[in-house]
Amino acid sequence: MRIALISSQGGHAGQAGIIFTPSVLKEHSAIFITESPDKSGYLEKYFQKKYRTYFFPKDSLGVNPVAYSLRFFQLRAILKKEHIQSIVTNGAHLSIPAVLAARSLGIYVIFIDTFIRVKTPNWSARFCYWFADTFLVQHETMKEKYGKKAEFRGSVL
Repeated sequence: MRIALISSQGGHAGQAGIIFTPSVLKEHSAIFITESPDKSGYLEKYFQKKYRTYFFPKDSLGVNPVAYSLRFFQLRAILKKEHIQSIVTNGAHLSIPAVLAARSLGIYVIFIDTFIRVKTPNWSARFCYWFADTFLVQHETMKEKYGKKAEFRGSVL
């Protein structure tokens, strides 16, 4: 399976690195899409020295609908080029256009709510909840905060 791991820079990317190790991904092919901490723009490097990584400028989206539209088309092109079959995201800025881009291509979407969310839903998760095929929370108390689609299968961290 071709998987895209999508996460914002910082804690979200750190959690993705903890969860998606080569032993977890096994024979699956993966790419990683995240943000560049130095705002250097679009780069290509490797995640865990094995998986192609695409970087976008950090905090470039804000609340600008034009920026989200541009990122949607850029992410859609990457997902199509890489022949992605499923995306896994744990949120923040990139997750919204990534989930929409994946859905527009018929790609299966898994959203994992960040581990630090214990009491209140975050804004990107609230949006992605409606478009995700699978929506996982890492604290059982968060199931009721999101709705019927939210699933608790234990903490992944």
